[in-house]
Amino acid sequence: MARAAAEAAARRSYGKLVAWLAARTRDVAGAEDALADAFAAALERWPRTGVPEQPEAWLLSVARRRDVDAVRRRLTGEAARDHLQLIAEEMEARMNGEELPDDRLRLMFACAHPAIEASVRAPLILQTILGFDAATIASAFLVSPATMGQRLVRAKARIRETGIPFRVPEQAELGERLGAVLEAIYATFAEGWSDPTGTDT
Repeated sequence: MARAAAEAAARRSYGKLVAWLAARTRDVAGAEDALADAFAAALERWPRTGVPEQPEAWLLSVARRRDVDAVRRRLTGEAARDHLQLIAEEMEARMNGEELPDDRLRLMFACAHPAIEASVRAPLILQTILGFDAATIASAFLVSPATMGQRLVRAKARIRETGIPFRVPEQAELGERLGAVLEAIYATFAEGWSDPTGTDT
């Protein structure tokens, strides 16, 4: 029961939760790591304590604590306090019974930013939004899993280091980014991928 609930939450909410966390920290890899920890915690705790009434909110709560801890280790002094307070206040406000906003479109356009290498924009969208691993994506783009993995790591670092904004671009900027978004959507349907979390039996 607990595993099934965690798997259902992964299928339904993975991209939404990653997008929400990453939009606040500009750290896509950190958001993925935090969410992975949250899913691991769910599989460990839910069999003992029962599945919470709002699994998505529970996962976000655990993931955001992990994210805040990571920021605390990375930043020091007054800058750390200000940054952590801003994140914590916004996250707490969203946790008080409000529906989690869907930032997936904003994350998709961040992944398609011109500062990201063109060849990795669509693969990055497939991983961050749908949760596909590097090996699965590599098979569709005809490169080795190791090469794809390295490209994805560099792209996520680029988003964090350059402060790429998480927003839907203005009309004048839309054209150069829309292609990567559409390529990712097309690749999903063309390849027939349906189980990013590996839970189909």
